[in-house]
Amino acid sequence: MSSLTRLLAGTVILSAALLPAPAASAHTTQDTRAVQAVKAVQETRAVQNSRTARDPRSAGNSRAGSTGAGCRPGSGPRLAGRDLTRVALPADLSCADLRRAKLDGVLVRSLLTGADLRGASLKGTRLGNAEMAGARLRGADLTEAELYYANLRGADLREATMDDSTPYNAHFEGADLSGATMVRAKTYSAQFDDAKLIGVDLTDADAYGTDMRRADLTRLKAPKARMYNSTMIKTVFRDADLRGTQLRGSVLEGATFRGADLGGAELGDVTGARLAGSKGVPRDLPAPDPACEPGSGQKYAGWDLTSVAEFPRDLSCADLTGAKLDGVNLGLVKLDRAILRDVSAVGATIRYLKGADLRGARLERAKLGSVELMGADLTGARMARAALGSAKLAGANLSKADLSGAEFGSADLTEAKLNGADLRDAEFGSARADQADFTGARMERADLSSGKFQGAVFRGATLTDADLSFTELRGATFVDAEVTGVDTDFAKDADLSGSSSRLGIGWVIFFSLAGLVALWVLVVVVARRRRRGKAARLEAAGRAARLEKLRRAQEENVTRLGEEIDRLADVEGSGDDVNWHRALDAYDAAKQALADARDIDDVKAVDVIVARGRDALRGRRTTR
Repeated sequence: MSSLTRLLAGTVILSAALLPAPAASAHTTQDTRAVQAVKAVQETRAVQNSRTARDPRSAGNSRAGSTGAGCRPGSGPRLAGRDLTRVALPADLSCADLRRAKLDGVLVRSLLTGADLRGASLKGTRLGNAEMAGARLRGADLTEAELYYANLRGADLREATMDDSTPYNAHFEGADLSGATMVRAKTYSAQFDDAKLIGVDLTDADAYGTDMRRADLTRLKAPKARMYNSTMIKTVFRDADLRGTQLRGSVLEGATFRGADLGGAELGDVTGARLAGSKGVPRDLPAPDPACEPGSGQKYAGWDLTSVAEFPRDLSCADLTGAKLDGVNLGLVKLDRAILRDVSAVGATIRYLKGADLRGARLERAKLGSVELMGADLTGARMARAALGSAKLAGANLSKADLSGAEFGSADLTEAKLNGADLRDAEFGSARADQADFTGARMERADLSSGKFQGAVFRGATLTDADLSFTELRGATFVDAEVTGVDTDFAKDADLSGSSSRLGIGWVIFFSLAGLVALWVLVVVVARRRRRGKAARLEAAGRAARLEKLRRAQEENVTRLGEEIDRLADVEGSGDDVNWHRALDAYDAAKQALADARDIDDVKAVDVIVARGRDALRGRRTTR
């Protein structure tokens, strides 16, 4: 025996001597067998190394064996079912048979390339920088295992449990993790190129900065997972659960989302996203191209969106044809140049619709105050009793729209098209509609008083019993218009030439039948009715003026309450006796009550709420 051989043999004996003694009081029979098995592995490796020392020609083969290259998984050392938590592991366990072995909490520095660890228990096992390429880990329990920088390329991790594990910066290229659970796992900056993650559970996981190009994430479960700033080129998310998932800043060129649920997902600043076939509405989206074509944005045609809690801030150019938005608050959502044909938005709140296509849309009782509808197409839209105060409708097309009972307030309808529109009982207030086209519109009982309609066209319109008092009508055209019962008192530059009234012919027939007495009676009745109508309108106008004046006063009252709250909050120690909760509640309640007020009594009721807030600021309790 050469000196080198003797040295190696001594090393084996020394290693065996350093192993824990199999005392009956401290170890089970299984522990003893594990120690013996590991000792046998070490002796086998020592003999192999000794042969290598004697025969340098076999050195290359030995080195190849030490890395597991070419060996069959499970063909190495046989340690299946062993409890290895109390033994020193050999440096090389390539292709070892470690099925169902127990390695919980162990610091593993052994080479595990191609090892068979199916069903093994690796709870809390420290495998940082581990070489496990091609290892079989199907069904293994890696809960809370440390896997940072581990090499798991081509590994089989199907149905493995990796909850709370830390495989950050780990390599999973080409690995199969189908059916694995990685709840709360920290896989950030890990490599999953070409990996299979079919049905993987990444709920609440930290997977940001990962590289998942060409990975298959079909049926992935990743609610609330943090996957932002990741590379996901040609990644497959088919039927994945991505509700609330953070994907912002990620590269999604060529990624597939068919059937994926993106409800509440964060997609801000992503690049290359094509969400065709996906479900749910993300919480945010990348800003669309300012020059986008109508309908080229997100596709929600026919969707029921009434249950969406939070919409993206910008849905410009989106296709919402036939979508259901009844009662939805879209006051902060940009829908410029969006397609909303035949959409149902009854009672909805919408503000940004510049250039939108709303043909045939249902907007009954919609809250469209200050809405931007410049140049929008609302042909045939149903907007009965819609609130359009301060709406920007310049150049909008409202032809054949149903605007009966609509409130325009101080809306801007300059050059708007209202051909054939239904404006019965509409209230224009102080609206501006210069050069607007009302040709053929139905405007019975419409209130146009105090409005500006210079150069407007009322050709063929029906204005029976309409109120044009105090209206600016310079250059307005009424040719062929029906102006029966129209009130033009104090109207400026009113020229009704070319208009007609059916009332004259009726009276002629009546006078011929009833005689002079009946004529006198009828004149008295009609005059009285007109006086009453005018008195009623004047009274209503007075009521409206008083209501507006009182509303402004109450607004100042509520504002002063808010200023008092802010002032006390800024002065140190001044709010010790203040019931802040009650004061703030009173402030919010006062603002809401003022916003909801419809008559003088409602506005006066705000005083009680403001007083309650001031009592709270003085530390006094009140039962009002």
